[in-house]
Amino acid sequence: MHKKLTGLLSLSMLTVMSASAFADDGKWSVGASVLYQEQAYRGTKTSDKFMPVPMVNYEGKNFYFHTLATGYYLWNDKKDQLSVDLFYYPQAYRAKDNKDSRMRKLDNRRDTAMAGLSYRHHEEWGTLRTNFSGDILGKSDGMRFDAAYLYGFEGDKWSVQPGVGVIWSSEKQNRYEYGITAAESRRSGLDEYRPGSSWTPYVEVTGHYQFDENWSAFAMGRIDLLPSEAKDSPMVDKKHTSILWTGVTYTF
Repeated sequence: MHKKLTGLLSLSMLTVMSASAFADDGKWSVGASVLYQEQAYRGTKTSDKFMPVPMVNYEGKNFYFHTLATGYYLWNDKKDQLSVDLFYYPQAYRAKDNKDSRMRKLDNRRDTAMAGLSYRHHEEWGTLRTNFSGDILGKSDGMRFDAAYLYGFEGDKWSVQPGVGVIWSSEKQNRYEYGITAAESRRSGLDEYRPGSSWTPYVEVTGHYQFDENWSAFAMGRIDLLPSEAKDSPMVDKKHTSILWTGVTYTF
């Protein structure tokens, strides 16, 4: 179960980062989607990599709600959007669900909620996108900053937007997700580990196809290249993580 919840982490961030889209009138959409995520932690169960995700979205001039994220626009026009955001951040790790005997002896990690600011600026040469957020429930007390550049291509019914970006994660965030305390080390046999802050580069692409006035399909993919602060953790056995999210929506 913890891997399914952790899979929602990228979904949470993607819904926040895609939320800043200018809309004069409020629009609702509902849909169904499937999420696939390759996890960094060793001992991941294959069955935990796929999960269905129902979708409920609202986009208005002053307010948005995107499945796992909500926010209020301080500035929202066709070129610039600045919003205050609140979103679910499922950083849970349930040790008993891991298939690695050493990983099962580590402490659990708990979900939290993140709050912060997002800003997007659109020009003919592309889009700049940023987000700064921090844990507001005191689970990790961590902070994250995400900055990206995206460039879109459009047809009559379709659009594709590739991008590159980087995420800064604070020391507290990394220690909560990847750190191993002295007590955990004694129980599990894994080395004690205390990472610092890090920068994680990534590439992403988003595609959208409009079947008619109401029905559309989308696909979003992303690959994060793990920094040494994550790769060097005894909890991790990957050099990158990836996510693919695809589905259909009905807008009214």
